[in-house]
Amino acid sequence: MKLEGQLEEIIYQNETNSYTIAELATEEEIYTIVGYLPFINEGDFLSLEGKFVTHQDYGRQFKIDTFEKKMPESKEALEKYLASGIIKGIGPSTAKKIVDKFGEETIAVFKFEPTRLAEIKGISTQGAKEMAEEFNLKWDLWQIVGFLEKFGINASNSKKVYEALGEDAIDEIKKNPYVLVDITYGVDFFKIDKMALEIGIDINSYQRIGAGIRYGLILASYNGNTCVEKQNLYEFVKNKLSIEEKYIDEVMINLKMTGKIVEEKIDEKEWVFLEELYRVEKNIATRLYMMQKTQNIKHIKSFNSFLEKEESLLAIKLSPKQKEALKEVNNSNVTVITGGPGTRKNNHNKSTSRYISSKQI
Repeated sequence: MKLEGQLEEIIYQNETNSYTIAELATEEEIYTIVGYLPFINEGDFLSLEGKFVTHQDYGRQFKIDTFEKKMPESKEALEKYLASGIIKGIGPSTAKKIVDKFGEETIAVFKFEPTRLAEIKGISTQGAKEMAEEFNLKWDLWQIVGFLEKFGINASNSKKVYEALGEDAIDEIKKNPYVLVDITYGVDFFKIDKMALEIGIDINSYQRIGAGIRYGLILASYNGNTCVEKQNLYEFVKNKLSIEEKYIDEVMINLKMTGKIVEEKIDEKEWVFLEELYRVEKNIATRLYMMQKTQNIKHIKSFNSFLEKEESLLAIKLSPKQKEALKEVNNSNVTVITGGPGTRKNNHNKSTSRYISSKQI
């Protein structure tokens, strides 16, 4: 389903991922809309695709799947857009003067002849330039969103791309599409790869193979893996990129030398880590080891008696597994409770204790 209208009010927006709750005024009525909408402001004209859902607390809402920011097409719509306060220094009165003066040429004036805005009483030459710069910046940001959609990069990631690459994001991506692999989460590598090959990047280039290696490691991390067996990584890159193994060797050496990946031998097998994940895992292991080696000041000597008194006091009866978990916590500074989804780990129904030894660091 499609909705088109003007953004009347932003009720809530997450600063990190731009998840937004807002009100959209269409010709029929005002709707509550929810979804990822970076770089939008009250007064923007939006074309949305999605579906109506019913929230248990807030009622009927339009959930956004895809979206497009549209430039107002009529003089009335353009005046309303400018009057919304989206451009600093332009309020309802100034917006009316601008549209009355320039009519259908208003957008062209902002884009190509900004000093002409100073023809309006109350707007200085400097003010005209600043208004035009802000108008064009907001519009350029939106073009980035539309451009990234072609690579399956959703709106929640568009903001990250802009923050990383700035106003020249589109040009930077066209030069090296693989830069998106490192910036965004859940990116469609093969759409990026297709674009890169189309613009002339060589099939055996360092850029392409390096991105393929990092993509394989990132993909594994989505399943909770901080490393990949080296031979499996080679097979993945070789098959997905249709290249010979000798080219992978060259790039792997370069990635190790530049500190982007780490290789380590564990249990007679070679494993490959992304440097950032290796550093985090090593830091966690080090801290757990230090915690395990410190004095256990919380240890209760007559723990069974203590536990019986607490059960009586709280009028509860713990299961054998719960008691086992609590004993492990009492006896050790470090206890890791494990178990798959739905195993009630918070209630200690399924638990194991794992101790970190110096050999694991």
